[in-house]
Amino acid sequence: MKIKCLVIDDEETARRGLAVLLEDYEEVELIGLCVNGVEAIDQIRALKPDLIFLDVQMPGVNGFEVLASLPKPWPQVVFITAHDQFALKAFEVNAVDYLLKPFSDERFEQALQRAKAKIKAQGLENGAVKNLIDQTKASLKGTSSLVQNDGEQERLVIKVDGSIHLLELPDIRYVEAFDYYVKIHVADRFFLLRETMKKMEDRLPDSSFTRIHKSYIVNHAFVKALHKQENNEYEIELTDSSQLKVSRNFRAQLLERLGI
Repeated sequence: MKIKCLVIDDEETARRGLAVLLEDYEEVELIGLCVNGVEAIDQIRALKPDLIFLDVQMPGVNGFEVLASLPKPWPQVVFITAHDQFALKAFEVNAVDYLLKPFSDERFEQALQRAKAKIKAQGLENGAVKNLIDQTKASLKGTSSLVQNDGEQERLVIKVDGSIHLLELPDIRYVEAFDYYVKIHVADRFFLLRETMKKMEDRLPDSSFTRIHKSYIVNHAFVKALHKQENNEYEIELTDSSQLKVSRNFRAQLLERLGI
């Protein structure tokens, strides 16, 4: 099985150079080239690479922020940068190697061989764990079992004031339009994000969230009551006593998803 590899660097020459180097290794499949950290987060989640070559300094979201935005276990990581001051931090996050630009073909191969060894060891470990789970399931067949294969809870990754936040979807009460921003309400605080309501609506799952107004997206789990007003309009009351207007355009969709 080939090693799926993703290259992440905001410099086109660096991306193309790494792509050319990887062509000499038949056991490696280059599955994508990312130009920034935001694209990298999306592509890593979607493509699930085994190995990433990750630039440290990129505009918007840097290499370390990319990793902080991802659920563990991360892919194996080889950092690439023109600066050596990040080396200690790179190894604190268990990077396989740290390549300083410009690097030689021999230095690149050394880093790749280290990554391949790590991936092979990880595969053997994962295989042993899978065999143990399969054996446990077989022994429990026909009885009541607590063995579950639930995936990790989905999270919304946002960047606010230079910090990356991973919000658990069940914790988000509602999203509110605020000029050219949105407010994501979580517990007793909110996060102000430069985003459109339409994009937020696309990012949140229909099974848990519904657009109820041009200014609101609500989490079904926090809906306490639906109140009809004198003008034949409706308002939603949430479990925290918040009152949100329901637009006529979205009312039918809301009622359907709530099963009313």
